[in-house]
Amino acid sequence: MAKLISKRYAVALFELAKETDKMDLFNQQVELIYDSIKNDKDFLTVLNHPRISGGEKFNLFQNIFKDNISEEILGLISIIVKKNRETEMLEILETFLELVKDYKGITTAYVYSAIALKDEQLAKIKENLSKNLNKEVIIKADVKPELIGGLVINVDGKVIDNSIKSNLENIKKRLINN
Repeated sequence: MAKLISKRYAVALFELAKETDKMDLFNQQVELIYDSIKNDKDFLTVLNHPRISGGEKFNLFQNIFKDNISEEILGLISIIVKKNRETEMLEILETFLELVKDYKGITTAYVYSAIALKDEQLAKIKENLSKNLNKEVIIKADVKPELIGGLVINVDGKVIDNSIKSNLENIKKRLINN
């Protein structure tokens, strides 16, 4: 239910962005708010605290972002706070950002490797994925030593697992089954 409600708010903002031709502006402002909330645990704690009134929470947003966000975004925050949906704020903002990426033909690929990949390697992965998916790809790389070697790529809900760990597990399963 919460996911559905979050999507409604995000879709409403997305449609407004399209109608007013402010997609890039709203995307930039929502990213700013999203990053601020996500990266500041105290901000998130205040936002989710039941004893802090909605008015105080809205004033906090006004004081922090007043010069950096449009009236439309501030209006959305006002509605979210008035409806006591602050706990869903991050999900609403994240859903909006995903809608914008889909609209613009952008996707995010999560690339996991046992050791840090070089910029040239990441650029090659990005190039190949962009060509195969026919989309602009944003690469988010992370090191997971437990993979031993190889790569795991997660993009658009699909997982490409070519890690040594996975290959060893597959060999083990085949040996046990034979």
